Order: sequence, then C-alpha cells, then structure tokens
Amino acid sequence: MKAAARVAALIVGLSVATAQRGDAQRAALAFVSNEGSHDISVVNTATARVVATIPLGVRPRGIQASPDGRRVYVALSDDHPDARGGGDAIAVIDVATRRVVARYRAGTDPEQFAVTPNGLRLYASNEDAGSCSAIDLRTGREVAVMVVGIEPEGVAASPDGRWVYVTAETSNSVSIIDTRRNRVVANLLVDARPRAVAFSRDGTRAYVTAEIGGSVTAIDTRTRAIVARGEIEGGEGKPVGIAVSPDGTRLYAANGRAGTVSVVDARTLRQMARIPVGRRPWGVRLSRDGRRLYVASGLSDELSIIDTATARVVATVKVGRRPWGVALVGG
Repeated sequence: MKAAARVAALIVGLSVATAQRGDAQRAALAFVSNEGSHDISVVNTATARVVATIPLGVRPRGIQASPDGRRVYVALSDDHPDARGGGDAIAVIDVATRRVVARYRAGTDPEQFAVTPNGLRLYASNEDAGSCSAIDLRTGREVAVMVVGIEPEGVAASPDGRWVYVTAETSNSVSIIDTRRNRVVANLLVDARPRAVAFSRDGTRAYVTAEIGGSVTAIDTRTRAIVARGEIEGGEGKPVGIAVSPDGTRLYAANGRAGTVSVVDARTLRQMARIPVGRRPWGVRLSRDGRRLYVASGLSDELSIIDTATARVVATVKVGRRPWGVALVGG
C-alpha cells in the first residue's frame, strides 16, 4: 500500500473510532437507585458499563429524570420511617456533573414520585404518613400535602399533567389528584397491594399492578372505571413495576417473585410472553422509542437490558447493592 493510501486509511479509521466514541458518549444513561449501597449507578447503555457512582448516604428508591433531561430526581429516606428526618428528601442530581446539587423536603419517608410533563411540579408519596406531597421544582418548596390511601407507594402523572394517580398498598386503593387544585377528587379500589401505576401515552388508560393480587388492572381515565383485570404469571408472579409501550399496545410488568418481566396485551391484559431476568426485579423503564427495556433486579444487584422486539435480555450490568429503580436520560 502506498504511503498516501495508508495515511488515508488511518484517517478513516480514526474518524470511525472517534465517531463511535462520540456515539457512546451521547448514548442514553441509565441512573439506577441502589437501596443497599445508598448510591446511584450511572450506566452507559451503549457500552453496558457503569461509568459513575454517586453516593447519597441514605436509602434511595424512586428515581426519575426531568423532562429536559438535565436533572435526575431521587426519593431518599432515612432509618426512621415514622418521623420526618434529615434523610427524608428528594435529591436533585445534575446530569452534566453527576453531582447532587440540592435536596428538597418532601414529607416523611418518600418512596415514589411523579414529575409533571412541564417539569414544574413533583408529587411524592409519603409511605408512613398516608399522604402525597406536592413540590414546586422552581423553588424546591412543598406547596401542598394531600391525604391519600394507607401506605401510598406508586405515583404517576397523566401525559397532560392534569391528574396524578397514587396507589396505596394497605388500603388497596388508587387516589386521583386534581393538579390544578391539589386536591384528591376520587378514590378507586383495586386488587391487593397495588404497587405501581403507569399511563398510556394518549392518557386514556392507567394501569395498576397489584403484588398480592397478582394482577394488572386497567382504569378508563375518563370515566374512572375499572375496565379490565388480568392475572400475571398465573396470579403468583407478584408484579411491581410497570411500563407502557409508546404505541399503547403492550405492558411490561416486573414480577418480583418469578424473576421475570411479563409482556402483556394492553387491551385484553393477557400475558403474551415472559422474559427471565434477575432475582426480585422491581423498577422498569422503557426507552422513548420503546426498543429497549431496563429492569433493576434487587437480589441480583444487576440491571437487565431487554430488546423488546425479540423479548430477550441483550446485556446485564452489575450495579450497586439492591437496585430499586431506573431513570433514563437521552433515550
């Protein structure tokens, strides 16, 4: 090969390598909350590697990115669940620096929360207090506290930001909050120990997992009526986290006992497939295009990355101890 050709080949090779590194740097980042190690694992989803660990000092659970992807919010709780302590807060992580830049008071023992689509409010369940705290994200101040069911857990905001649904595992209920008035306007009974709730992208349905009930319930958000119920893993899977595909046709439910993710027909609530993952899968998160599903398995200390087209795990990443939830930035 002539010298000029060798130089040209070298330049092309360097350009390709540089582009690949750029793609990896721009890849979606998964932020995984680790209950046991009291930290956040930051995973580059293109390379399936942990690229940073963010210490928190107390137990993190619920985790979600801001709509603009510049912040990640994490629900923290200390070792005193029956009293508001210094560790009870919503931590604010700056994605660019991967540092905690603020902590907002959010009632006692916050577990899960929802950020409204406009990024202005955060609604957090206060598990031991039976309440939901509303936080103004412009000021970091608590602006309202609403009484919901007993031991509230799952929280989701409707796509238009008008409603927030809060599940309560002991009263087996879902409370519906009007975000304009910050007031509970309805309560629905569902199966035993509801854990999580997720809306379809068009906002016409809300889906609730019931751990003890072993089921998923569909709620018509216009009539506030339960319109379907489907058993998961024969009623024995203990479903917890749930996600809805972008086109609204499929649900993905993490089954804590079975160590699987169930693929469920969103219309009939029939299980279509099961995907083996780690032990005690809990939090799930779909990429924006619905092509990848990320699952935190608490007893395996790992994050599973699933190709939804093939319904198979394509990568497994070791993270911190007892991973609980997943937030995605850039994907």
